Amino acid sequence: MLSLLRSPLLGIALALAATATQAQTASELCRLPTPPEAARFTDPVQSPGIVSPIDGTCWLPAVTITSFDGTKLAANLFLPRRTDATQKFPTVLMVASWANRGRIEYTGQQRRLAKDGYVVASYSTRGFGLSEGQVHVAAPEDVRDVSSVIDWLLANAPVDVNHIGASGISHGGGISLIALAHDRRIKTVAALSTWGSLIDELYPAGSPNVTWGSLLALLGNTGGRLGPEVNPNMLAIMSPDTSAARIAELREWSDLRSPSSYVDAINARGAPVFISKNFQDDLFTPNSTLDMFARLTVPKKIIFSPGIHASAELPGALLGIDNYPYDQAHRWFDRWLKGIPNGIDTEPKVTMQLKFSDRRESFDNWPARNLGNETYYLGPRGTPRFDPSCLCGKGDKGSISSTPNSAKGSDLIQNFADTTATSGPIPILSTLGETLNVPVINALPSVALATGIRFEGPALQQVQKIRGIPKLRLRVTPSQARAQLVAYLYDVDAIGTGVLISHGTASVHWATPGQAIDLPIEFSGTAYDVPAGHHIGVVLDTKDSLYAPPVNPGERFGVRFEFGPESQSTLQLPVPGLPFYPPFWGPTH
Repeated sequence: MLSLLRSPLLGIALALAATATQAQTASELCRLPTPPEAARFTDPVQSPGIVSPIDGTCWLPAVTITSFDGTKLAANLFLPRRTDATQKFPTVLMVASWANRGRIEYTGQQRRLAKDGYVVASYSTRGFGLSEGQVHVAAPEDVRDVSSVIDWLLANAPVDVNHIGASGISHGGGISLIALAHDRRIKTVAALSTWGSLIDELYPAGSPNVTWGSLLALLGNTGGRLGPEVNPNMLAIMSPDTSAARIAELREWSDLRSPSSYVDAINARGAPVFISKNFQDDLFTPNSTLDMFARLTVPKKIIFSPGIHASAELPGALLGIDNYPYDQAHRWFDRWLKGIPNGIDTEPKVTMQLKFSDRRESFDNWPARNLGNETYYLGPRGTPRFDPSCLCGKGDKGSISSTPNSAKGSDLIQNFADTTATSGPIPILSTLGETLNVPVINALPSVALATGIRFEGPALQQVQKIRGIPKLRLRVTPSQARAQLVAYLYDVDAIGTGVLISHGTASVHWATPGQAIDLPIEFSGTAYDVPAGHHIGVVLDTKDSLYAPPVNPGERFGVRFEFGPESQSTLQLPVPGLPFYPPFWGPTH
């Protein structure tokens, strides 16, 4: 049987069948196979420019598109089976991610979509790979490039102008969302591992995202041609000495490059939006994207998966293997570009895969009507002492209680050393390990009293579900104008071993030394179950490898935590509560 499949006679038959069933397949772009080519054909990627005798698709790997200002963009094109010379197809334009080559990155997913009847193009953004120009980070010229590529597709490929979608991972996802607000020909977008507010990702709560920011700069400088403003802007974000006026300039620069700035325009269009995010993404955390998603009034859906930045999506993009984010994005395009009533638009708008679990839960929208906030109160640790009432030592940790704190006190930590609490002992790799069910753990009693403070609650009588963005609100007194706190939320067992649930940070740069302030800290959004018998733990210190310090090397600061009945410090956990109607729970399709 195998020899028959390889025979020249079968190749001739396949070629004749292709000729009979296909009118010209964008004849100026692809050609039909010769009999020998048909006989040895395996897949379009191995035989570029030739119509597949198996499924009728065709891949063109080296397309050059001239943009609005003459910049040449390196692109590729996947075409579906065409049975009529006048036939037009729904189209998906895929914009490459940061420092990636669009001719390669989405090949697997392009092929899947083409087999399903889509024209699919992808390209490297200007300044990366073989595309000319300079990188200006999701700038107006990047957005105009999207429109130029659409112009080229309409002139050269069998594209249905009324059914065009855009998509991309990371940088490409952000550009796609901004382009949705500017080009009415784009009917819908699927943005994966994208961001909401760029400044909130690079400079979260005043803390420079130094690990991921440095990686972006490295990839940009080695794999592209950065515009003259990019490196100075990144250095200014990372520097503790950057002035308030310069930070305001950077915020303005970032706002122009933030999809969240264009929510009103997207809403005005009513254009549907699909977003895929990863819970362990420390570059583009879930938080600013969730804020943007909540403001969207268009048909929308957001899914959360385990993974660091882009890790959940890349296998589906490059290899075309079954992949939850891309399978859902494909369903989204089927609904909005083909009009297939597959139910994705009537399903719950939010799905989350629980950390260290294969289980998914769904919510009607965001903020979800069946989620409430549970508030806990932090109490002081006080001075180390022996308590005769319990024959036990006290003063090593503060308390977490469901009732307001009634004890007055203050606890001081300083920044001369780090503690054992960390977002991961090996930056990026430790977080990637979480996606493989290898948690970041810490023995909470090992947190040094002088440089960190820990709070622990009582053993839980039932599972504590956390779904969303936990928040701290602290009353603190910094010893000088600049200070930083890093917060860690733990699932703690009976012997004090904590599994990291999430982390967050906040910095001050222009505080009044010695004056108490309210300092909010958001943890990165998550979905996690703390088992009954365990308890909630919080650790606060002044350092983490993810964040650049707000002070220069050797510069010291202290932070004093203030407690009292009149100034409550709180931990707020988003938990499933009483719904206003029957809740949407259970696995999604």
